[in-house]
Amino acid sequence: MDSIIRNCAPSAVLAAVGLVLSLSAPGYAQDEGTPGPVHYSSEQADRGEDRFERDCEDCHGDDLRGGLIGGPPLRGAAFEQKFANGAPASAMFVFMSSLMPPNAPGRYSPEVYADLMAYILQENGFPAGEPLPSDMAALNNLIVEK
Repeated sequence: MDSIIRNCAPSAVLAAVGLVLSLSAPGYAQDEGTPGPVHYSSEQADRGEDRFERDCEDCHGDDLRGGLIGGPPLRGAAFEQKFANGAPASAMFVFMSSLMPPNAPGRYSPEVYADLMAYILQENGFPAGEPLPSDMAALNNLIVEK
């Protein structure tokens, strides 16, 4: 079973990276509406923190700067270079929901992924506001940029 997971993982990563790149590529067809800054609610971030502590902390660390199991940092320069570079919020959401957690990608509901994303945004200094949507059409119109 482990060898199946190891052999499938590179193709899953490549597929997700391709999807993320296509979402953030110039000319990507966004829904009608003017893109605005990413936002989330404090309640979402609180729920996301609870889930993160249970399911993500071992890999990504209690401070989101990388954990004992080798998960990449989700805070600071590494995060900002990858996700907070003016890309639509949908790119981060697709990455998370299609690859995380590694042992069961896509296992959470879209709302749980939105909660986790809200927590990560909070820890990276993005301001709270309206709830972060969990549907792709709305996420396409939210820009992750400081």
